[in-house]
Amino acid sequence: MNLRTIGRSFTLGALAVSTAVASASAAEILEGRVLGGGAPVANSTVTLWAASADAPKQLAQAKTNEAGQFEIRASETPSEAVLYLVATGGEPKAHGSGENPAIALIAVVGSKPPAHVVIDEMTTLASVITHTQFIDGIIIKGSGLALRIAAGNVPNFVDLETGGYGAAIQDALNSSQTPTMANFSTLSIVLAGCVTQVRSDACSSLFYAATAPTGAYPKDTLAAAENIVRYPSHQADKVFDLLNYFYPVPKGKPLRPTPFMPYLGFAPSAWVFPLKFTGGGLSGPGKLMFDSEGNAWAGDNFIVGAQNQDALWAGNLSKIAPNGKPLSPMTTGFTGGGLGGIGFGLAIDANDNVWGTTYATRTIVKFDKTGKPISPAEGYNFGGQLGQMQGIIVTPKGDVWTVDIEKAQIIYMPQGDPAKAQFFCQNKTGDPLKNPCKLLAPFHLAIDQQDRIWISNVLSDNVTRFPASDPSKLEFFQAGWSGSGVAVARRRGTLFHRRAAMWAEPCRCRSTSVLVRLEMCGSPTTGSTTRPVSARLMKHCQRSAQARA
Repeated sequence: MNLRTIGRSFTLGALAVSTAVASASAAEILEGRVLGGGAPVANSTVTLWAASADAPKQLAQAKTNEAGQFEIRASETPSEAVLYLVATGGEPKAHGSGENPAIALIAVVGSKPPAHVVIDEMTTLASVITHTQFIDGIIIKGSGLALRIAAGNVPNFVDLETGGYGAAIQDALNSSQTPTMANFSTLSIVLAGCVTQVRSDACSSLFYAATAPTGAYPKDTLAAAENIVRYPSHQADKVFDLLNYFYPVPKGKPLRPTPFMPYLGFAPSAWVFPLKFTGGGLSGPGKLMFDSEGNAWAGDNFIVGAQNQDALWAGNLSKIAPNGKPLSPMTTGFTGGGLGGIGFGLAIDANDNVWGTTYATRTIVKFDKTGKPISPAEGYNFGGQLGQMQGIIVTPKGDVWTVDIEKAQIIYMPQGDPAKAQFFCQNKTGDPLKNPCKLLAPFHLAIDQQDRIWISNVLSDNVTRFPASDPSKLEFFQAGWSGSGVAVARRRGTLFHRRAAMWAEPCRCRSTSVLVRLEMCGSPTTGSTTRPVSARLMKHCQRSAQARA
């Protein structure tokens, strides 16, 4: 393993960083505090871990003093690892209840820990929320990119230097427009009830309420937090009831004496923690795509600050970092290259180039991963042959396919080369009902594992399919009216078609108002013989869906 050694000191008051090149024997010294309910936890064992794709490595260990302070010295830390601290056991000073072996708190501090490191209920919950896919007990394990992204989001929930709220969770978008702040605080309060032993049976009560649907019974506060976050709707009311059990409203008082504020007034349906982000020109975003570094790219229908109307969709391109920080210009987003009103047409190729289709400028655009336009000023419009554009995809082979919703045609660019563009499904009759591919306002497209293109249609009840190697071999599937988004799942090549009217499967159907599901084995309109969906079953699904609509 490639190791680095850094000489630096983290103190409770200030950060002192050695500017000299560290030698192999230099020690890494981390100082901080362990708190429970805002009060010190004495004699707690604090362990420094380094997480990576392999099993985490224990680097050092220390004990807290009576003030909850600790100092850890580590000789080496893995260069690509994400660091985290775990505090177990100890004597919480909040109520003077003595030793509490059920204490297990965590703080994921990333590869560059802050000046002040606090480990408490809020750092625990923030670390569990962001690392749910990678944490099991005190073990955190995952790919380097995934762990860096997860660690980078911890500060959105908590300030690691103080153990209080982070910047994002208490900003105007999240403190008042999502349930996240109240959910986060309430659950931190409940965890604090066990940490500080606010009642003699506080921990057993928490563990009962936090028992997983699998039957897994937590034995410490970290395991309890993991169960609640991993199964957010399971016994959500029982977890909430602990708020009143641990911290009842005193007689004659208006509020509960909780260690954190605010708290929920009634039980949530689930303990969920969504965060909102904006900026970077984001306005009426349509399609969302992620590049190889985890950055989110969004095509904007509208322009920030403009009197936007449906008559003109002229927005630009936004890029948001994995931690929610805007990477594109704040008001305009990325511009140029023919860009003007990306709707659902957005795709990213293997080189992290961004491809988009536009509604206002009727063209295809291409940008590099820094947001610099590659396409010319007018985009790739092929001499004005394009209408209002929607869906676009880049296949595993690097080919680009896109749909023209206005002119009901398909454009294909082998290896993304506009000089080799080909047009399919063009209708020369002038009658939209006589399109050779039965396209009627085609909206989006997808490619399956058998290299077949699937196309949804907004103004018809069918999906069109053809082999990418031969678009003349057309097949049609009834899939409900007004289809827009379409995607192919990995499992058995199942097609998911947004805004259709039913799910259709070989052995059963389930109706819904938003989704249709078709197995790739065929349907009555294809002539397939492998486990076909019967016409009778399809009609039953349609009738059921219409009744629900």
